[in-house]
Amino acid sequence: MSEFCLVLCTCPDQDSARTIARQAVEQRLAACVNIIPGLESVYRWQGEVMTDSEVQLVSKTYKTRLDALYTLVSELHPYDEPEWLVLDIADGSPTYLDWIKSSTT
Repeated sequence: MSEFCLVLCTCPDQDSARTIARQAVEQRLAACVNIIPGLESVYRWQGEVMTDSEVQLVSKTYKTRLDALYTLVSELHPYDEPEWLVLDIADGSPTYLDWIKSSTT
């Protein structure tokens, strides 16, 4: 199992995405968070099919920081149930992975 992972989380707007991203990096919970605007999400919520514009966050982090990152997202996120998907990083440049680790510890 990898020590490193990507976390996917959508936000309703650029402001909430920036707030979460900035706090995650400032608190060393993520080495980097990409903010990708322009998503259109189609999903089922409370029995209805919804369509919304969203912003995707992609956080690169060290697995030991996941619980704290989840707590931060839960506290700052405006959704009742924010997206929280953790993907293992199978491999990567050793120097980049070292940077992730040093930036989050």
